[in-house]
Amino acid sequence: KAHDGSLGMAHAFIDAAARAKADAIKLQTHIASAESTPSETWRVKFSHQDATRYDYWRRMEFTEEQWHGLKAHADEKGLVFLSSPFSMAAVELLERVGVPAWKIGSGEVTNTPFLERVAKTKKPVLLSSGMSSWAELDAAVDMVTKSGAPLAVFQCTTSYPCPAEKVGLNVVGELRARYPSTPVGLSDHSATIYPCLGARALGATLFEVHVCFSKEQFGPDTKASLTIDELAQLVDG
Repeated sequence: KAHDGSLGMAHAFIDAAARAKADAIKLQTHIASAESTPSETWRVKFSHQDATRYDYWRRMEFTEEQWHGLKAHADEKGLVFLSSPFSMAAVELLERVGVPAWKIGSGEVTNTPFLERVAKTKKPVLLSSGMSSWAELDAAVDMVTKSGAPLAVFQCTTSYPCPAEKVGLNVVGELRARYPSTPVGLSDHSATIYPCLGARALGATLFEVHVCFSKEQFGPDTKASLTIDELAQLVDG
């Protein structure tokens, strides 16, 4: 959501991620009418621009043509193009756009129909684990694995920004032991490069971070983001 609803800014992030030598860029696909209602209350009132959370999601939307353009730009820059869906409608849209894998946010771990729909495509499922119990995560892993879709699981702490003592690097080893045939990653919100470097040393192979052009930038995730220069430093590390 760092683009704040600006298509031009979203394209600028693609160029910046490519310059930083990232492997992929991931956005989020929000369709307000499919995931929210005008009466949805703010969790944290961060916006002076939007009267309701629904208004904010509306402002984050792109048209299908614009999504195709973003993917084409990422392809041109040699980046894997991903976007997290938050509704069945978003899954259908991203299927038409042609995303090669599904990055599933922590809030969908227990959303069985949603997971079944993405797993049905047989594309890789990259699953974040924030707020999940082991039983919930086991059930999601079992369902996706039985579907035949490739799976990776990310340690994730749902805290923005995430303090160092809550990153949970110890869980990287626990995930590797619990799911020995599944790649393990870290979805980090610490706004520093260090947790991903530590996770790599512990055997993690996939890394997700938020990025921004400046830590003064507007947006709910900016305080949990790396700058583009920090992303380049992380890639180098």
